[in-house]
Amino acid sequence: MPEIIHETSAMIAYLNNLESQIHQLQGMLTAPETTKTQAGLSNHPYIAKMDDILDGEPVIVGTRTAVRAIVEHWKFGDAPEDIARKLPHLRLSHIFAALSYYDDHRDEIEHYIRLNQVPVDD
Repeated sequence: MPEIIHETSAMIAYLNNLESQIHQLQGMLTAPETTKTQAGLSNHPYIAKMDDILDGEPVIVGTRTAVRAIVEHWKFGDAPEDIARKLPHLRLSHIFAALSYYDDHRDEIEHYIRLNQVPVDD
């Protein structure tokens, strides 16, 4: 009987912890923009900027794929469907989110494109 009480207490503590985490996530989703930005989130649900991933360059959430990389494919003439085929770990919604982010943050993404250009030796 004491084992059951101990296991029940442990389960209640675990569930309380989960509930707390859920409330914290709900708060982040409905938080003002400053809180969202501090958490690496943006108005673009598939795009994040995390200091430990590419030094804060915007990436597709859950990947290390930079928005810049998708934009460069698009600027070279690849249709979103072609980009999704070339980068199969991404969904079409990720591609469109990256292009939407680019449209809203052109100067920022162009800056990252310039930083990552490979010099051409003549």
